[in-house]
Amino acid sequence: MEMDGNDLAGQIGTSITLRECAKTFPDGTVALKPVSLDVVAGETVVILGPSGCGKTTLLRIIAGLENPDAGGNVRFGDDDVTRVPIEKRNVGMVFQSYALFPNMSVRDNVAYGLKIRGVDRRSRKQQALKVLDMMRIGELAERRIDQLSGGQRQRVALARALAVRPRVLLLDEPLTALDAALRETLRTEIDRLLRSLGITSIYVTHDQQEAMVLGDRIIVMSKGEVAQSGTPEDIYLRPANRYVGEFIGVMNRLDGELSNSRLETAAGNIDVEPTLVSKASGASSVFFRPEAVRLAAPENSPLRCKVVAVHFHGGSRRYFLETGAGPELIVDAVNATSAKAGETVGVTIDHQSFIVFD
Repeated sequence: MEMDGNDLAGQIGTSITLRECAKTFPDGTVALKPVSLDVVAGETVVILGPSGCGKTTLLRIIAGLENPDAGGNVRFGDDDVTRVPIEKRNVGMVFQSYALFPNMSVRDNVAYGLKIRGVDRRSRKQQALKVLDMMRIGELAERRIDQLSGGQRQRVALARALAVRPRVLLLDEPLTALDAALRETLRTEIDRLLRSLGITSIYVTHDQQEAMVLGDRIIVMSKGEVAQSGTPEDIYLRPANRYVGEFIGVMNRLDGELSNSRLETAAGNIDVEPTLVSKASGASSVFFRPEAVRLAAPENSPLRCKVVAVHFHGGSRRYFLETGAGPELIVDAVNATSAKAGETVGVTIDHQSFIVFD
Protein backbone atom coordinates (compact mmCIF):
# COMPACT_ATOMS: atom_id res chain seq x y z
CA MET A 1 0.00 0.00 0.00
CA GLU A 2 2.19 2.80 -1.23
CA MET A 3 0.69 6.20 -0.82
CA ASP A 4 0.87 9.69 -2.22
CA GLY A 5 2.62 11.54 0.57
CA ASN A 6 0.90 14.82 -0.33
CA ASP A 7 -2.60 13.53 0.33
CA LEU A 8 -2.96 11.78 3.65
CA ALA A 9 0.40 11.36 5.38
CA GLY A 10 0.69 12.97 8.78
CA GLN A 11 -2.79 14.27 8.23
CA ILE A 12 -4.79 15.13 11.32
CA GLY A 13 -4.22 12.43 13.92
CA THR A 14 -5.29 13.52 17.38
CA SER A 15 -4.71 12.40 20.94
CA ILE A 16 -7.53 10.56 22.71
CA THR A 17 -8.22 10.81 26.43
CA LEU A 18 -10.73 8.67 28.32
CA ARG A 19 -11.50 9.24 31.97
CA GLU A 20 -13.58 6.81 34.06
CA CYS A 21 -15.57 5.58 31.06
CA ALA A 22 -17.94 2.78 32.07
CA LYS A 23 -21.04 1.34 30.45
CA THR A 24 -24.06 -0.19 32.14
CA PHE A 25 -27.00 -1.14 29.95
CA PRO A 26 -30.64 -0.55 30.97
CA ASP A 27 -31.09 -4.18 32.05
CA GLY A 28 -28.26 -3.73 34.56
CA THR A 29 -25.58 -5.54 32.54
CA VAL A 30 -22.16 -4.03 33.21
CA ALA A 31 -20.40 -4.19 29.85
CA LEU A 32 -17.49 -1.97 30.85
CA LYS A 33 -16.07 -1.01 34.24
CA PRO A 34 -14.48 2.46 34.61
CA VAL A 35 -11.59 2.74 32.14
CA SER A 36 -9.11 5.61 31.84
CA LEU A 37 -6.87 5.71 28.79
CA ASP A 38 -4.43 8.11 27.11
CA VAL A 39 -3.64 7.62 23.41
CA VAL A 40 -0.88 9.71 21.87
CA ALA A 41 -1.56 11.38 18.52
CA GLY A 42 -0.45 9.02 15.74
CA GLU A 43 -0.33 5.97 18.02
CA THR A 44 -1.90 2.63 17.08
CA VAL A 45 -3.51 1.04 20.12
CA VAL A 46 -4.86 -2.49 19.90
CA ILE A 47 -7.64 -3.50 22.29
CA LEU A 48 -7.31 -7.25 22.74
CA GLY A 49 -9.47 -9.76 24.53
CA PRO A 50 -11.98 -12.63 24.21
CA SER A 51 -15.65 -12.22 23.34
CA GLY A 52 -17.61 -10.37 26.00
CA CYS A 53 -14.60 -8.68 27.61
CA GLY A 54 -15.77 -5.11 26.84
CA LYS A 55 -13.41 -4.27 23.98
CA THR A 56 -16.10 -3.44 21.41
CA THR A 57 -18.06 -1.41 23.98
CA LEU A 58 -14.94 0.63 24.64
CA LEU A 59 -14.47 1.20 20.90
CA ARG A 60 -18.11 2.28 20.51
CA ILE A 61 -17.70 4.84 23.30
CA ILE A 62 -14.64 6.27 21.52
CA ALA A 63 -16.62 6.33 18.26
CA GLY A 64 -19.67 8.04 19.74
CA LEU A 65 -21.97 5.07 19.12
CA GLU A 66 -22.43 4.64 22.88
CA ASN A 67 -22.45 7.21 25.66
CA PRO A 68 -20.43 6.37 28.80
CA ASP A 69 -22.15 6.24 32.16
CA ALA A 70 -22.43 9.49 34.10
CA GLY A 71 -18.99 10.76 35.09
CA GLY A 72 -17.20 9.35 32.05
CA ASN A 73 -15.37 11.72 29.75
CA VAL A 74 -13.96 11.40 26.20
CA ARG A 75 -11.66 13.99 24.63
CA PHE A 76 -10.14 14.25 21.15
CA GLY A 77 -7.20 16.58 21.67
CA ASP A 78 -8.60 19.56 23.58
CA ASP A 79 -12.19 18.89 22.49
CA ASP A 80 -14.69 17.28 24.85
CA VAL A 81 -16.63 14.88 22.61
CA THR A 82 -18.35 12.87 25.35
CA ARG A 83 -21.84 13.71 24.10
CA VAL A 84 -20.92 14.44 20.48
CA PRO A 85 -22.50 11.91 18.06
CA ILE A 86 -20.35 9.85 15.69
CA GLU A 87 -21.22 11.91 12.60
CA LYS A 88 -19.70 15.00 14.22
CA ARG A 89 -16.52 13.39 15.65
CA ASN A 90 -14.77 12.97 12.29
CA VAL A 91 -13.85 9.35 12.84
CA GLY A 92 -13.37 6.67 10.21
CA MET A 93 -14.67 3.18 11.00
CA VAL A 94 -13.92 -0.21 9.45
CA PHE A 95 -16.19 -3.05 10.54
CA GLN A 96 -15.90 -6.82 10.35
CA SER A 97 -18.93 -6.87 8.03
CA TYR A 98 -17.48 -4.10 5.78
CA ALA A 99 -20.94 -2.37 5.64
CA LEU A 100 -20.53 -1.50 1.95
CA PHE A 101 -23.44 -0.41 -0.24
CA PRO A 102 -24.15 -3.14 -2.85
CA ASN A 103 -26.06 -0.75 -5.13
CA MET A 104 -23.04 1.57 -5.51
CA SER A 105 -19.79 1.22 -7.39
CA VAL A 106 -16.50 0.91 -5.53
CA ARG A 107 -15.72 4.56 -6.23
CA ASP A 108 -19.12 5.76 -5.00
CA ASN A 109 -18.77 3.67 -1.83
CA VAL A 110 -15.45 5.35 -1.08
CA ALA A 111 -16.85 8.80 -1.90
CA TYR A 112 -20.01 8.36 0.17
CA GLY A 113 -18.64 9.94 3.34
CA LEU A 114 -17.40 12.91 1.35
CA LYS A 115 -20.84 13.32 -0.20
CA ILE A 116 -22.46 13.39 3.25
CA ARG A 117 -19.99 16.13 4.22
CA GLY A 118 -21.06 18.25 1.26
CA VAL A 119 -17.95 17.84 -0.90
CA ASP A 120 -18.71 18.62 -4.55
CA ARG A 121 -18.99 15.77 -7.03
CA ARG A 122 -15.76 16.43 -8.91
CA SER A 123 -13.64 16.78 -5.76
CA ARG A 124 -15.02 13.68 -4.09
CA LYS A 125 -14.46 11.65 -7.27
CA GLN A 126 -10.83 12.78 -7.41
CA GLN A 127 -10.27 12.10 -3.70
CA ALA A 128 -11.91 8.66 -3.93
CA LEU A 129 -9.69 7.68 -6.86
CA LYS A 130 -6.56 8.87 -5.04
CA VAL A 131 -7.39 6.75 -2.00
CA LEU A 132 -8.23 3.74 -4.17
CA ASP A 133 -4.88 4.10 -5.93
CA MET A 134 -3.19 4.31 -2.53
CA MET A 135 -4.88 1.02 -1.61
CA ARG A 136 -3.77 -0.44 -4.98
CA ILE A 137 -7.30 -1.08 -6.20
CA GLY A 138 -7.78 1.92 -8.47
CA GLU A 139 -8.62 -0.38 -11.39
CA LEU A 140 -11.70 -1.59 -9.47
CA ALA A 141 -13.29 1.86 -9.20
CA GLU A 142 -16.28 1.11 -11.45
CA ARG A 143 -16.97 -2.43 -10.25
CA ARG A 144 -19.96 -3.44 -8.15
CA ILE A 145 -19.32 -4.66 -4.61
CA ASP A 146 -20.65 -8.14 -5.41
CA GLN A 147 -17.90 -8.50 -8.02
CA LEU A 148 -15.12 -8.20 -5.43
CA SER A 149 -13.27 -10.77 -3.35
CA GLY A 150 -13.20 -10.57 0.44
CA GLY A 151 -9.77 -8.96 0.46
CA GLN A 152 -10.82 -6.38 -2.14
CA ARG A 153 -13.93 -5.51 -0.14
CA GLN A 154 -11.81 -4.98 2.94
CA ARG A 155 -9.55 -2.60 1.04
CA VAL A 156 -12.61 -0.68 -0.17
CA ALA A 157 -13.91 -0.40 3.41
CA LEU A 158 -10.56 0.92 4.58
CA ALA A 159 -10.37 3.35 1.65
CA ARG A 160 -13.83 4.69 2.50
CA ALA A 161 -12.81 5.26 6.12
CA LEU A 162 -9.65 7.12 5.08
CA ALA A 163 -11.23 9.21 2.30
CA VAL A 164 -12.84 11.60 4.82
CA ARG A 165 -9.44 12.34 6.40
CA PRO A 166 -10.57 11.28 9.88
CA ARG A 167 -9.03 12.51 13.12
CA VAL A 168 -9.24 8.94 14.43
CA LEU A 169 -9.42 5.59 12.59
CA LEU A 170 -11.35 2.85 14.39
CA LEU A 171 -11.18 -0.79 13.26
CA ASP A 172 -13.45 -3.45 14.75
CA GLU A 173 -12.12 -6.97 14.00
CA PRO A 174 -11.77 -6.06 10.29
CA LEU A 175 -9.93 -9.22 9.20
CA THR A 176 -11.93 -11.90 11.01
CA ALA A 177 -13.97 -12.98 7.98
CA LEU A 178 -10.90 -13.58 5.79
CA ASP A 179 -8.88 -16.76 5.32
CA ALA A 180 -5.58 -17.13 7.18
CA ALA A 181 -3.24 -16.33 4.27
CA LEU A 182 -5.17 -13.21 3.24
CA ARG A 183 -5.40 -12.09 6.88
CA GLU A 184 -1.63 -12.19 7.16
CA THR A 185 -1.17 -10.23 3.93
CA LEU A 186 -3.65 -7.52 4.88
CA ARG A 187 -2.30 -7.36 8.43
CA THR A 188 1.12 -6.47 7.06
CA GLU A 189 -0.32 -3.94 4.63
CA ILE A 190 -2.44 -2.26 7.30
CA ASP A 191 0.57 -2.02 9.60
CA ARG A 192 2.64 -0.26 6.92
CA LEU A 193 -0.25 1.98 5.95
CA LEU A 194 -1.00 3.19 9.48
CA ARG A 195 2.66 3.90 10.17
CA SER A 196 3.04 5.85 6.94
CA LEU A 197 -0.10 7.92 7.57
CA GLY A 198 0.63 8.79 11.18
CA ILE A 199 -3.10 8.65 11.97
CA THR A 200 -4.35 7.82 15.48
CA SER A 201 -5.83 4.32 15.29
CA ILE A 202 -7.75 2.08 17.67
CA TYR A 203 -7.88 -1.55 16.54
CA VAL A 204 -10.11 -4.14 18.25
CA THR A 205 -9.33 -7.84 17.89
CA HIS A 206 -9.32 -11.18 19.67
CA ASP A 207 -6.36 -12.31 17.52
CA GLN A 208 -3.10 -12.19 19.51
CA GLN A 209 -0.90 -12.22 16.41
CA GLU A 210 -2.73 -9.23 14.94
CA ALA A 211 -2.25 -7.37 18.20
CA MET A 212 1.49 -8.12 18.28
CA VAL A 213 2.01 -7.01 14.67
CA LEU A 214 -0.13 -3.87 14.65
CA GLY A 215 0.02 -2.38 18.11
CA ASP A 216 2.38 0.32 19.33
CA ARG A 217 0.57 -0.53 22.54
CA ILE A 218 -1.79 -3.33 23.51
CA ILE A 219 -4.68 -3.02 25.97
CA VAL A 220 -5.60 -6.49 27.24
CA MET A 221 -9.22 -6.61 28.44
CA SER A 222 -10.83 -9.06 30.86
CA LYS A 223 -14.39 -9.00 32.17
CA GLY A 224 -14.97 -5.35 31.38
CA GLU A 225 -11.71 -3.93 32.67
CA VAL A 226 -8.09 -3.44 31.63
CA ALA A 227 -5.91 -6.38 32.68
CA GLN A 228 -2.69 -4.82 31.34
CA SER A 229 -1.53 -2.02 29.07
CA GLY A 230 1.91 -2.07 27.48
CA THR A 231 4.03 -2.58 24.41
CA PRO A 232 3.83 -5.98 22.68
CA GLU A 233 7.18 -6.87 24.30
CA ASP A 234 5.90 -5.94 27.77
CA ILE A 235 2.72 -7.93 27.36
CA TYR A 236 4.51 -11.04 26.10
CA LEU A 237 7.65 -11.05 28.24
CA ARG A 238 6.36 -9.34 31.39
CA PRO A 239 2.68 -10.21 31.80
CA ALA A 240 1.10 -8.49 34.80
CA ASN A 241 -0.84 -11.55 35.88
CA ARG A 242 -1.57 -15.14 34.99
CA TYR A 243 -4.60 -14.24 32.86
CA VAL A 244 -2.49 -12.06 30.55
CA GLY A 245 0.37 -14.56 30.47
CA GLU A 246 -1.86 -17.44 29.43
CA PHE A 247 -3.99 -15.39 27.02
CA ILE A 248 -1.03 -14.08 25.02
CA GLY A 249 0.82 -16.80 23.14
CA VAL A 250 1.74 -20.15 24.69
CA MET A 251 2.70 -20.24 28.35
CA ASN A 252 4.25 -23.34 29.92
CA ARG A 253 3.78 -24.21 33.58
CA LEU A 254 5.95 -26.42 35.74
CA ASP A 255 4.65 -27.43 39.18
CA GLY A 256 6.69 -28.43 42.19
CA GLU A 257 7.93 -27.34 45.60
CA LEU A 258 9.61 -23.95 45.43
CA SER A 259 12.16 -23.14 48.15
CA ASN A 260 15.83 -22.23 48.65
CA SER A 261 16.12 -20.97 45.05
CA ARG A 262 15.12 -24.33 43.59
CA LEU A 263 11.97 -25.85 42.18
CA GLU A 264 11.79 -29.57 42.97
CA THR A 265 9.54 -31.39 40.50
CA ALA A 266 8.67 -34.93 39.48
CA ALA A 267 10.80 -34.42 36.36
CA GLY A 268 13.86 -33.12 38.23
CA ASN A 269 15.10 -29.99 39.98
CA ILE A 270 15.83 -26.58 38.49
CA ASP A 271 17.36 -23.39 39.84
CA VAL A 272 15.16 -20.31 40.27
CA GLU A 273 16.25 -16.72 40.87
CA PRO A 274 16.04 -15.86 44.60
CA THR A 275 14.00 -12.75 43.81
CA LEU A 276 11.36 -14.92 42.16
CA VAL A 277 11.29 -17.29 45.10
CA SER A 278 10.67 -14.30 47.36
CA LYS A 279 7.91 -12.97 45.08
CA ALA A 280 6.21 -16.34 44.92
CA SER A 281 5.17 -16.29 48.58
CA GLY A 282 4.65 -20.01 48.76
CA ALA A 283 3.61 -20.56 45.13
CA SER A 284 4.61 -23.90 43.64
CA SER A 285 4.68 -23.12 39.92
CA VAL A 286 6.93 -21.30 37.47
CA PHE A 287 5.85 -20.15 34.01
CA PHE A 288 7.89 -19.72 30.83
CA ARG A 289 7.53 -19.50 27.05
CA PRO A 290 8.24 -22.40 24.62
CA GLU A 291 11.27 -20.66 23.12
CA ALA A 292 12.97 -20.66 26.55
CA VAL A 293 13.21 -24.47 26.49
CA ARG A 294 15.97 -26.57 24.91
CA LEU A 295 16.04 -30.31 24.33
CA ALA A 296 19.21 -32.18 25.21
CA ALA A 297 20.54 -35.61 26.13
CA PRO A 298 18.67 -36.93 29.22
CA GLU A 299 21.83 -37.77 31.17
CA ASN A 300 23.13 -34.20 31.02
CA SER A 301 19.90 -32.34 31.81
CA PRO A 302 18.20 -31.17 35.01
CA LEU A 303 14.77 -32.33 33.77
CA ARG A 304 13.77 -35.54 32.00
CA CYS A 305 10.49 -35.73 30.07
CA LYS A 306 8.69 -38.11 27.75
CA VAL A 307 7.85 -36.95 24.23
CA VAL A 308 4.09 -37.33 23.76
CA ALA A 309 3.72 -35.87 20.25
CA VAL A 310 5.69 -34.00 17.58
CA HIS A 311 4.17 -31.54 15.10
CA PHE A 312 6.11 -30.50 12.00
CA HIS A 313 5.94 -26.69 11.44
CA GLY A 314 8.18 -26.25 8.43
CA GLY A 315 11.35 -24.66 9.79
CA SER A 316 10.76 -26.07 13.27
CA ARG A 317 9.01 -28.81 15.20
CA ARG A 318 6.70 -28.40 18.18
CA TYR A 319 7.20 -30.99 20.91
CA PHE A 320 4.67 -31.91 23.57
CA LEU A 321 6.37 -33.28 26.67
CA GLU A 322 4.96 -35.15 29.65
CA THR A 323 6.58 -34.00 32.90
CA GLY A 324 4.48 -35.44 35.70
CA ALA A 325 4.71 -31.93 37.16
CA GLY A 326 1.75 -30.14 35.67
CA PRO A 327 0.38 -29.88 32.13
CA GLU A 328 2.40 -30.95 29.09
CA LEU A 329 5.28 -28.68 28.16
CA ILE A 330 5.32 -27.20 24.68
CA VAL A 331 8.76 -26.78 23.10
CA ASP A 332 9.55 -25.18 19.74
CA ALA A 333 12.82 -26.53 18.35
CA VAL A 334 14.64 -26.29 15.02
CA ASN A 335 14.48 -29.28 12.75
CA ALA A 336 18.02 -30.29 13.72
CA THR A 337 16.36 -31.81 16.80
CA SER A 338 14.94 -35.22 15.96
CA ALA A 339 13.35 -36.74 19.06
CA LYS A 340 10.35 -38.98 18.41
CA ALA A 341 7.14 -39.68 20.29
CA GLY A 342 7.73 -42.14 23.12
CA GLU A 343 11.38 -41.16 23.67
CA THR A 344 12.74 -39.63 26.87
CA VAL A 345 14.54 -36.33 26.37
CA GLY A 346 16.45 -33.95 28.58
CA VAL A 347 15.11 -30.44 29.09
CA THR A 348 16.94 -27.28 30.05
CA ILE A 349 15.16 -23.97 30.62
CA ASP A 350 16.64 -20.47 30.56
CA HIS A 351 16.14 -19.48 34.20
CA GLN A 352 16.07 -15.80 33.18
CA SER A 353 12.79 -16.47 31.43
CA PHE A 354 10.91 -17.74 34.49
CA ILE A 355 7.80 -15.89 35.59
CA VAL A 356 6.16 -16.38 38.96
CA PHE A 357 2.71 -14.89 39.62
CA ASP A 358 1.51 -13.86 43.06
